[in-house]
Amino acid sequence: MSFTPDYLSNPQPNQKLVQASSLEGWLVIGLFIAMNIVLLIAGGIGARVLSIAFPLGTFVVAWFLYFRYPILYIGFVWWIIFLVAFVRRIADFRLGAFTDSNPILLAPYLAILASANTLYLNLPKVKERGTLPFLLALASVMYAYGIALLYPGMTVIKATLTLLTWITPILWGFYTYINWQRYPEYSKVTRRIFLWGALVMGLYGIYQYVSPPEWEKMWLLGSGMDGSSGSPVPYGLRVWSTLNSFGVYADVIATVLLILPSCSSPLVLPAAIAGGLSLLFTSARTGWIAWFAGFLFTTSFLPTKQKLRLIAGLLVISLVMIPIASMEPFSTNLSKRLNSLSDLENDNSAQVRKMIYQDFFQYRIYNVLGDGLGVHEIVDSGPMSLIVDLGWVGTVPYVGGLILCLISLFQNLKNYSDLFIKSCCGVLLKCLVVFLAARSTAGTPGILIWGFLGIAMAGQKYIQHSQTHNLIQDLRSRQIQ
Repeated sequence: MSFTPDYLSNPQPNQKLVQASSLEGWLVIGLFIAMNIVLLIAGGIGARVLSIAFPLGTFVVAWFLYFRYPILYIGFVWWIIFLVAFVRRIADFRLGAFTDSNPILLAPYLAILASANTLYLNLPKVKERGTLPFLLALASVMYAYGIALLYPGMTVIKATLTLLTWITPILWGFYTYINWQRYPEYSKVTRRIFLWGALVMGLYGIYQYVSPPEWEKMWLLGSGMDGSSGSPVPYGLRVWSTLNSFGVYADVIATVLLILPSCSSPLVLPAAIAGGLSLLFTSARTGWIAWFAGFLFTTSFLPTKQKLRLIAGLLVISLVMIPIASMEPFSTNLSKRLNSLSDLENDNSAQVRKMIYQDFFQYRIYNVLGDGLGVHEIVDSGPMSLIVDLGWVGTVPYVGGLILCLISLFQNLKNYSDLFIKSCCGVLLKCLVVFLAARSTAGTPGILIWGFLGIAMAGQKYIQHSQTHNLIQDLRSRQIQ
């Protein structure tokens, strides 16, 4: 069932473009890719130019696609999120040195920033659109930005760059939700992107683990993460694939694996195996537990037939993965990490998190006003991040907005037959688990939270309007008879 929208968040000057071929959009994307390849081939000079050309080009392409080809825009943004850190490492490798702050990493946020036009167009109709929860979160983030500017020693540039990582996830969720009439197309392109993303990121992650490329070795040593992320030798590192750290990659690939059951393709099985193995090779226990929690949650809301099919698929994947994971040298590394789950008292990482929460409940929980965005760069706890960054003044409306969205989404979940919506809810539960162990309301983890919250709510609204539309049509047909 389709609807003629009474408004468009990104109105197109020529409506014929909606039905027109997307060849023009693909041509623009192709030129963007070609430009990046040429600059990388050019060596050090090209890599320097790329550090500016890539984020700038990303914004220009995203702006063009946003207005002309919104379906391509969705896919473009996700691929930029998946690949930007990989592009940065290749650029550093071509330059011959690790760069501590590379502008290339701004690309995903600039791509999403193009959708801020959606917020501008829909601000006057907040009540009718049901977007108040998003605006509450935006107001909280802007409040924390203002507090940061008042913090001694904080620069405008640093605070603004941090603001980008906090505000763009909310804008992304707002954009996907407000365009609920396009939900069938948006859900379809998201499933397709995540299917191919599982293959690309999963296979590269396995390759990275077995035979780390030189650019990965250089980045690991240059970033100083060789302590927490392993050693730059075969089977010695914790896989981060095309992302920027093993923790973020575990979060992303766990999300991908939760979306795969809603895909219909012969590639689902190999994609799940590749993604599953690469998730194991991250040695990220939070990612493992989060995926399992999301899987159980999704399964609990499925009809018996779908539930059995999903469990059967998991058994087939396990029959392939378990023998591989049991082989040396895979088994030694994995068994150590798995065994640590049953001995948390002697696990350093678990004890550090325990101390973090003890410190939080003793001192930081009383931070009413907050310190502002960017003041505390590393906070290994989602709840602590909200309190120290936003304060209680900002946390209450931010969390309140999230809770309003989740209540609206979960209360009628069993009544929806759309597997993608249920998979999105599984992703959101996974995000909650990650939230307890890391700052996950900003950057890529934040985009996962708000992005899947937005598209799931869009699907919910689309189904509700579809049911209402069908009911009205049925009543009209009875009156005619």
